[in-house]
Amino acid sequence: MIKNLYILYSICLTIIINGCGSSHNSSELASVLQQCSSGGASRANNFMIVADKFSAETAIFEQFPVADSLGLSSLLPIDEVNVAFATESGYIGMGNSSNIQWIIQISNNKGYIASGMCRDKSGNLYAVSTSGYMSAIDPLGKLIWKKKLLHANKGSIIWLDLLSVSDGIVACGDTSIFKVGFDGKVIWRQDRSSIPIGNISADAHGNLYSAQSINISGGTDTLVCWNPEGKLRWKATLPFIRLTTQPLIIDGKVFVGGVRIDQIAKTPVLFCFGDNGAKCWETMIKETPRFLSADDSMLYLVCSEPRISEQARSMITGFTLNGHKQWHVYVSAKAAAPLLVSKSNVGMLAQHQESASDFFIFNKSGVLESQFSFADQGNSSRTDFLPLPAVLRGGSIAFPCSDKSGIVAVQAKKRFLF
Repeated sequence: MIKNLYILYSICLTIIINGCGSSHNSSELASVLQQCSSGGASRANNFMIVADKFSAETAIFEQFPVADSLGLSSLLPIDEVNVAFATESGYIGMGNSSNIQWIIQISNNKGYIASGMCRDKSGNLYAVSTSGYMSAIDPLGKLIWKKKLLHANKGSIIWLDLLSVSDGIVACGDTSIFKVGFDGKVIWRQDRSSIPIGNISADAHGNLYSAQSINISGGTDTLVCWNPEGKLRWKATLPFIRLTTQPLIIDGKVFVGGVRIDQIAKTPVLFCFGDNGAKCWETMIKETPRFLSADDSMLYLVCSEPRISEQARSMITGFTLNGHKQWHVYVSAKAAAPLLVSKSNVGMLAQHQESASDFFIFNKSGVLESQFSFADQGNSSRTDFLPLPAVLRGGSIAFPCSDKSGIVAVQAKKRFLF
């Protein structure tokens, strides 16, 4: 099961934040927290409100006092001292390595928690399981409701995304997308005949965006926008394009990476679309785009190509929001998650062919500031973690451990997390 979980989470890569600097009050904190999946509803992976700067001087392991030998599957930071966590055996809890405030089982052995968790403005937690259920839990750990969304007729449901927006929870399972109200009622549902719906992005108005790929060379992919009521706003049809990143929303613009494939050549491309679905620009890049992140003025694109006999390699490129390339760097490792963006630098988890993990930190001009090797510090032999970074207040980056009920965190110096 652990191996299957790793593969599933390598696909969906739910990135989560705790959402607030010390100057924000509780209502502002809740407003940020409700857009907590995959680096915010816009999918920008921008953690500047949480972290001034990332550091990778050391890594620590902290065991949670939970009797669950199967380990954790996802994390969601709640405040300065607590995180919500899901286990691979169907439990959700809240607490830290010193104290567990509550824990509740919402799924049995027939279905584990999938695609991370999200949180609304009232602090309620939401999760989906591979048995097809969505569950809502209040801040004190009481189950509010449990709703069957999909029937697992042919095996476990593969949930690829879970997102909290202002008027409900959006979930993507197999070839269906749901919007569920905070009361558990399904507001609307969209079904695709055969194309899985992956990551969903949202803008400030509650419109939803999806890059839908048939994953076939020379095929036609689509970029789709729905309004908050689930009605189609627009659809951009892209012949001979295979979309390879999630859509990213900034100031009414939609950015997405892909590859143009015809009989002659394969050309990696970064696209920008307007609010009406019209293409604003496209720019050619050197390798296939995999992950896309952004801050207020820059796009950060992580690219790589499959390499069988050669050493793994990733290319990181900085673009202006108008598509002008500013810099690029190569790292001799395969990126395992999108770039995380702080106020002053960016961080990336990457893996070598021998499965050892490194964490790279660059300034926003592409200059390498530091590189941390988990293998050199002995952390790889101590515990295995999933590539699902959760950015804690202050800039520590935590990963759920798949073989123990605890977390591994990368930070500036050895100190307790909580």
